[in-house]
Amino acid sequence: MTPPTSAPAWAATAACKGLEPGIFYPSSDEEAETAKEICSTCPVRETCLEHAIERREHNGVWGGATERERQRIIRRRRRQRSLARSAAAS
Repeated sequence: MTPPTSAPAWAATAACKGLEPGIFYPSSDEEAETAKEICSTCPVRETCLEHAIERREHNGVWGGATERERQRIIRRRRRQRSLARSAAAS
């Protein structure tokens, strides 16, 4: 993960701090395991993941999720909100 120029405060305690950024930008999802292992021990993993989802990060592993996995999370959340709205309207 390469934090933005003005990195959020949580990035200071991230497990990826100081590591080679290339680890978090694998060429395929299959090559993301090393980054995911690092993320799995990170104290700010969930915050990092939400950061990436909110900003629609299209590259890299953030919060232990690849771009494809983050897209799935976004779609699942949309479906859940839609279902909740439908249930509330009934």
